[in-house]
Amino acid sequence: MKFFLTLGGFLGFTIALAASLHAGNEPAFALRDGAIGCLVGAFILRLMHAVLLSSIRTHILERAEAEKAAALKDVPPSA
Repeated sequence: MKFFLTLGGFLGFTIALAASLHAGNEPAFALRDGAIGCLVGAFILRLMHAVLLSSIRTHILERAEAEKAAALKDVPPSA
C-alpha cells in the first residue's frame, strides 16, 4: 500500500518507453514519452488504489450496519 505511486510510475515509464522504442522513435523522444508515461501511470494507479480502499471501507460499513440491524431485529422488545 505504501508504494502504489512508485509502482504505477515504474510501470507507466516502462510501458511508454518500450512502446515508443518499438514505434521507432529516437531515444530522446522515447525517454520523454517514458517520463510522461511515468506521471500518468503513477496517478492512475494511485487513483485506482484510492477507489479500492474506498470500496472496501464502504463494504465494511454496510456489512456492519446490516449486522447491527439483524442484531436489533433478533432482540425481543422489553416490557
